[in-house]
Amino acid sequence: MKLPGTLAFTLLLIAGSPHAQSPGEITFWESVRDSRNPTELQAYLDHYPNGTFAVLAKARLAALQRPAPAAPATTRQAAKPAPAAVASFAPSAVTSETRMPQAGDAWTYQLSYPRLRGQWGQRARPPSTHVVKVSQVGGGKIVDQLSIDGGTPSESTHSRENYLAPQGAPVFSPYLVAFRDLPQRGSLGRVAILEPGCSGRYACDASARVLGQESVQVPAGTFTAVKVAVSHEWRPSGSGSGAAAIAGFMGGRTLTVWYVPELKRAVKMESRVTVGDAPPVESDFDLELVGYQVK
Repeated sequence: MKLPGTLAFTLLLIAGSPHAQSPGEITFWESVRDSRNPTELQAYLDHYPNGTFAVLAKARLAALQRPAPAAPATTRQAAKPAPAAVASFAPSAVTSETRMPQAGDAWTYQLSYPRLRGQWGQRARPPSTHVVKVSQVGGGKIVDQLSIDGGTPSESTHSRENYLAPQGAPVFSPYLVAFRDLPQRGSLGRVAILEPGCSGRYACDASARVLGQESVQVPAGTFTAVKVAVSHEWRPSGSGSGAAAIAGFMGGRTLTVWYVPELKRAVKMESRVTVGDAPPVESDFDLELVGYQVK
């Protein structure tokens, strides 16, 4: 059986490489392999400087950065400026038809854990690569699958509601901007909490608020985003064994989310503990978009 050229070349690289390939590297490379944006290829090289596909990535990066030969002038009209490059593929305008994801749309993120003040001496946690792919859209629902570092995909169903739910990390309504227009500023109301950690020994409350528009830079590029802040607080659900024990289980975090309508999804989520030392969920992390392909 004759293999397609790109796949055959990829398999040849893997077979002839002295380095072991992690599932995460292969998944990362597959997400940027056909990209024509230098930022995505550089993101792969930054993450895997000695990776199996580093030579190929460098060659493609050099080709993309090589200036194109000037075309001979044929008229006296001024040449039109070239359109700005995008990180991958996205609709040129947001309409009721293009704002919703379609089956096959995909986003690649990196989840990392910052070293914060007061955490020195603790073991560093390596980042992970999260690939989200839409499998079904309909009936006011979006079904997607998340694969972490090339692992077995897990399925999640999303709606237009405000909610906190586990999807590799405790995230807030990732497709909110695809379902509805957000106000320029103001409250989004209370937030439903679907995190298992906020049941049993903990009771949790959350609310969300639009802070306005802001330019945000992530590995996939720089975008104009709608910025939303989620206030998530927790407390012990029972009386505990004393005031000190109860105080130790009280706390909160702020989850900041940047939505880009053209990309139909959040491009960045930043979570930080604001008070307390025994959170019921993962509370200090950064989730940033590395690459995407939407119709």
